[in-house]
Amino acid sequence: MLENCESLQDLCRRVVIQSIGSKRLVNVLPLPGRVAEWLKEYNEPTKFYRKCSTSDVLFSSNQETITFQGRHFYSTTFIYTPFGRGYTRGKHEWVFYFDNCCGQVAVSLLPTEFKEKKQFGRVPYTGRRIGWAFNQVGTVTYEVPMWEEKTRYGKLFQSWDMIGMLLDLEEGTLGFSVNGKELGIAIDEGLKGKEVFPAVCLCARGEKATFVRSTTYI
Repeated sequence: MLENCESLQDLCRRVVIQSIGSKRLVNVLPLPGRVAEWLKEYNEPTKFYRKCSTSDVLFSSNQETITFQGRHFYSTTFIYTPFGRGYTRGKHEWVFYFDNCCGQVAVSLLPTEFKEKKQFGRVPYTGRRIGWAFNQVGTVTYEVPMWEEKTRYGKLFQSWDMIGMLLDLEEGTLGFSVNGKELGIAIDEGLKGKEVFPAVCLCARGEKATFVRSTTYI
């Protein structure tokens, strides 16, 4: 009987969330307090992961903001994921903002190999096939370094702009947004069947990144 109740609750959650639609596109409905609390489990913790970063990165006490203190090297910092596992299915959104941008900050999506090799002193847009990135100059990179990528995906973004990653692992697509405006699908190949980890990249002393929101949509 208890199992049936839990299944019914899951079904109700799906119906409610599908009825509301994307929180990015519609006004929040005046839901009863208990229902709003009930749905909060889909808003995941917003903090960066100390174990998946470099010693040049300073973490705030709540781990929501990081500051790069290095002088000559890049850094990539993963967000915190339960049990250290990546995402393999579902539809997800992560939103960040940067401060003191110096030209090459980025939001990125990294494969398991990047984590296993502990390549946190590298960033995706300087290498080949080591992850996907949307960087400050407005390009999306995967197969080639930033300086070889000729296609412009978006405009240059600045400090305090809200930068979002929109990942749909059921469809195998990755897109980005700036200040809530979706820029469309940037990547539609190579994602299905992958375990991936969201991250941010900093490259100059004093650059900061703050993790604003992590949401899983059903």
